[in-house]
Amino acid sequence: MTDMNRDKDRAAIAEVPERMMAAWAAQDAAAVAALFTEDATMILPGDVYKKGRAEVKGFMDFGYAGPFKGTRVVGAPKDLRFMGADTAVLITQGGVLAPGETTVAPEREIRATWVLARQDGQWFIAAYQNSPVNLPS
Repeated sequence: MTDMNRDKDRAAIAEVPERMMAAWAAQDAAAVAALFTEDATMILPGDVYKKGRAEVKGFMDFGYAGPFKGTRVVGAPKDLRFMGADTAVLITQGGVLAPGETTVAPEREIRATWVLARQDGQWFIAAYQNSPVNLPS
């Protein structure tokens, strides 16, 4: 793969978290779910394990009606590695912003691992997992 193609892939991969932030800000569970492959997994702290777009959408619908209502997410890439021509691992750091916040509170700061797969020329999340940066004392 040429460096120019890798640069295009890096730019396309960087757009995935950006689209996640936009979909979350719009409280659009369908748009969040559309970022995932059909058989993707999402693992979050606690007992959250979702498989597939439908489960991700259902989780996000529930969240936007309750604990995530009015929130936003932010994140910045920390590392990106290609595992092959159509697979990459992206590490981000960020978290959930409560309504009115401009910086992530320490208790909501996370690091996330995104396993991305190219399907039909577009990058999707095949697996997502996040962990708190700061453990409760």
